[in-house]
Amino acid sequence: MIKFICILIVIIILEILTGAVFYIFRSKVRHLNPTCCGADSYTDWSKSVGWENHDAVPDSCCMVKTEGCGQDKGCISAIKLFLVKNLLWVGAVCITLGVTEVNNITLQCCFVKCAAP
Repeated sequence: MIKFICILIVIIILEILTGAVFYIFRSKVRHLNPTCCGADSYTDWSKSVGWENHDAVPDSCCMVKTEGCGQDKGCISAIKLFLVKNLLWVGAVCITLGVTEVNNITLQCCFVKCAAP
């Protein structure tokens, strides 16, 4: 039980640190078009082991799916833009999860205390 409590505490600390880093660097998030292809750009597909045709991108990279189309912006930027636009909801979800985790730690501590001989 003690190991489980320690793991929960480490997870909460990592979540808090991630949130703090995102908050600190929020002004550095670039506002790009939300359509995307690849992680950083469409050129990621040319290096992909799982993608056989290195001269083209998959049709899923297209706004209108036609053969040979594709976006040139990466999806990491699109995710950053989504998070910035929905910061209130993302924050609410994070706070809810944090409160739930703190409650779990409290209940686990009570369980350990009650179960101890």
